[in-house]
Amino acid sequence: MRRPGRRRGLSWYERIFNRKQPKPPRQSKPSTPKPNSVIKTTLSKYDPTMLKQLQQARKYSRMIKDVARRYSYLQPSIICGIGSRESHWGLALKPVGPGGRGDFARRRPRGDRRTAEPPDGGGYGRGLMQIDYDWHEFARTGRWQDPRENLMYACIVIDNARNFFKREGLRLNDEQLLHAVIAAYNGGATATMNAIKAGKDIDANTTGRDYGRDVLNRTAWFQLHGWK
Repeated sequence: MRRPGRRRGLSWYERIFNRKQPKPPRQSKPSTPKPNSVIKTTLSKYDPTMLKQLQQARKYSRMIKDVARRYSYLQPSIICGIGSRESHWGLALKPVGPGGRGDFARRRPRGDRRTAEPPDGGGYGRGLMQIDYDWHEFARTGRWQDPRENLMYACIVIDNARNFFKREGLRLNDEQLLHAVIAAYNGGATATMNAIKAGKDIDANTTGRDYGRDVLNRTAWFQLHGWK
């Protein structure tokens, strides 16, 4: 992590939104990276694993751009970053591709599941954006195998989290809000809000406690390859 100085490159926020980062609000001090602290991706531009994911993501380029167009704050590169973390754009799923599943570790029933395992087979994460079987009816009854519908549903989840934070009156600047909605995609909006209110790191209740930062790191990598 590079400390801000007098001379620096554009941060991921400035590259995404094409404007200077807002000053953090005086009233709120959530534990999240300070403006300008994330300068660029830590991943090599020619990382072989990421290049394979890029090749897969390009298959869904038109779909990604179409669903992103519905939300002014949600750029295609952010969707690429989430899809990379969730499924490696299908490469980490069984079977490989948009109809694949992930998260095969057994767990107790939660959400709306009452059976020991999903009755339609193993794998709680469904499709490219890994919609969770237990918490989302779409993953149980919807066409989650369809890449467009999977992407659209993922964006609805993200937008719902953003609206939730705004209704709750969280005093977050744009950078912090973006980080929070990404974290909420993984850890849930309520858990993320509770972490912020408790003064914890925004990613405190996410997998690996790094989900939001990792997605933003991947987002910046996709920007290196022309995704805006």
